[in-house]
Amino acid sequence: MGTPFIEVILRGEEQLLERILADAEVNGFLAYLPPDPEAWRPMVRGLSGSIVQAFRTSEEPPSLAADDLGKDDGLTAFLAVEARKLRLGGMPLGIFLGMAKLLRRAYVDRIRSSGFPPGEEARYRLCIERFFDRNEIASCVSWAMESAMEQAEELIGKSDELSRVHDLVAAAKEEWEGTIDCVDDMLLLADAKGLIRRCNRAFQQFMNKPYSEILNRPYLRTLGENGLPAELPCGQSVEHFHEGLGRWFVLRIYPFRENAGGEIAGTIVAIHDATEVKAVARELELGNARLKDALYELRRTQTKILRQEKMASVGRLAAGLARDINRPIGVVVSNLTTLGKQLPRLTEFLAEQSSCIGAGSPSRLVDSVRRKREEINLDYILKDLDDLLGETLEEAERVLAISGELKSFSRSEETDFRQADINECLRNALQVVRDEFKGRATLGRELGNLPRTRCLPLQMTRVFTDLLLDAARAVREGGSVTVRSWLAEGYICVVVADAGREIPKDRLDRIFEPFSAEPGDGQEGGLGLSVAYDIVRKHGGEIRVRSESGKGTAFTVLVPLVKET
Repeated sequence: MGTPFIEVILRGEEQLLERILADAEVNGFLAYLPPDPEAWRPMVRGLSGSIVQAFRTSEEPPSLAADDLGKDDGLTAFLAVEARKLRLGGMPLGIFLGMAKLLRRAYVDRIRSSGFPPGEEARYRLCIERFFDRNEIASCVSWAMESAMEQAEELIGKSDELSRVHDLVAAAKEEWEGTIDCVDDMLLLADAKGLIRRCNRAFQQFMNKPYSEILNRPYLRTLGENGLPAELPCGQSVEHFHEGLGRWFVLRIYPFRENAGGEIAGTIVAIHDATEVKAVARELELGNARLKDALYELRRTQTKILRQEKMASVGRLAAGLARDINRPIGVVVSNLTTLGKQLPRLTEFLAEQSSCIGAGSPSRLVDSVRRKREEINLDYILKDLDDLLGETLEEAERVLAISGELKSFSRSEETDFRQADINECLRNALQVVRDEFKGRATLGRELGNLPRTRCLPLQMTRVFTDLLLDAARAVREGGSVTVRSWLAEGYICVVVADAGREIPKDRLDRIFEPFSAEPGDGQEGGLGLSVAYDIVRKHGGEIRVRSESGKGTAFTVLVPLVKET
């Protein structure tokens, strides 16, 4: 009875494929399914087999009763499986139902075009319609149930993931809070209203209050009530000494943002106990000051030793020169002195001789001698000899004086104080530096009447020599240097003033330090003033300096007047 129906279904596979692909193309289903007939053939063959199997089971149209729709009678197995494949492939349910309608129409049209009698055609078409109704309902139910199950599994997975993340966040929060509690610095977090939301254990111990009593308090007022500054500039560190605890704290606030680039949601306050750091810094400052003082003394001592060695070497050279010069120049002076005594006698004899010749000699002979005398200019020679002899003797005596000064210089490292005239020390220094002023500057002197005082005269001579040399080098060509001495309030005062350039203020404060000289200062490597300062201090005196623009520089030496008891 059902053989023609079965044959029409099974033998019409090619016609079905052709109709299905044509309708799929027209309705746009090929965007979701391939256009190749071979890709559609397994589905068509499976549907045809399912229809035939259902018809063989019962030639009556499938029931749509409520009790029958839930039965698992194998009628809907194939299309439900195909629906699952297409759903997993990403096809929407609406597209699947549209494709099912397309398949239904292809099978119904196949029955309609097969030439069955009207009664049989209607029954066969109803079988096809009911078959697809049952399959569409089952596919939709399966589709919905499987989607719901997948969503439920996805939700369960997300819930598990959220639980895991929550556990990780809780563990990280606990770990972070434990880490913050281990920090010695005090930390607190305030919200946008300035109320404390969190703090670490160090701040809680500083407050000496339970954690619950600290929260929700205004943080600035809380800081002020506990001896800390109540006003803090954002981003700047503020040092504060806590009077009650006797400790130093460094406070700094930072803006708090809940996410990077977001708006400011609160304030973080960090409080660091800097007492130990301040104490160490203070010790370092004191140590550096002591080292600086030690270095200063060491440099002064080194300078003094270098100066002493230098002066000792020069002294030995001066002593040798004095010995070498003293004997020949002594002979020269002695001979010149003798010649000076004998020259007047020779002049007197020549004068007497001329008188005798003129008195008793023939006029012819007298005229001859007179012409000879005039020819050789004897009168001028005798007068010039007297002048030359006097000048030569004066210069020879100066050489002897220089030789004596060299001897004194060779013994300049004196250590025994004795009574001496400070003006004499000045004169000796002026004699030494005389050549420095020739053709360069004028040297004025105003030496007052000074009593003798207990001092080291050779060393004081060195002090004045160094000051005069610095003054000579400081003035421009044509300038002037003035030396004055006087007695005032128990001190012998000596000033060396030049009309040179002004010494800068920063240099003036350290002018007596070793090696403080700079290019153009006119000082000899910066040693002279340092040594001069030590010598004057050794005498219980002091050196003062004053320098003004347009007036020059003046050094004043004050030496206490000490008389022999």
